[in-house]
Amino acid sequence: MIRHHLAGAAIGLALVFAIPAQAQLLAQPPAQAPTAQPDIAQSHLLAARDVLTLTGISDSFESIYAEFQKSVRQMVLTTRPELQKDTDEVIASLKVDAEKKREEIVASAAFIFAKHMTEADLKEVANFFKSPAGQRYSAARPKALDEIFALLQPWSVNTSNFLFDRFSEEMRKRGHQL
Repeated sequence: MIRHHLAGAAIGLALVFAIPAQAQLLAQPPAQAPTAQPDIAQSHLLAARDVLTLTGISDSFESIYAEFQKSVRQMVLTTRPELQKDTDEVIASLKVDAEKKREEIVASAAFIFAKHMTEADLKEVANFFKSPAGQRYSAARPKALDEIFALLQPWSVNTSNFLFDRFSEEMRKRGHQL
């Protein structure tokens, strides 16, 4: 289930840039490890955080704790129901740590967006998501992503099988038996 939410976040990132908001993501070729991170103005980082919030990307990070809570409770309490009180207390005590971890990824994601987009572009994206069309997009996105995710696994298996069959066919034409 965590993979579902992470995949949702990844798809959400991709869909953010598919909207007609005229935002430009600067593609950078893979580079060697940077020696220093660029300085980015606080207002630029805040604009990036605003986009993360408005697009629902930051909500995807929040869902990891909920999934952790559900999984641990199911795993432990299925076989050890007598541990319910302690399990619930420990899980609740971990909420603060989970929030700190969430803040780390939000800060990192904001930095990445700010590194790749200008502050003006980020504000334009935010304005789109505040608009009626952006709000409709945000309302439709969760259901659309669930449907897309449901398609992804069988599609990826079918596509891999198709490509492998075509590969095998082409190799046989060249006299190779696999």
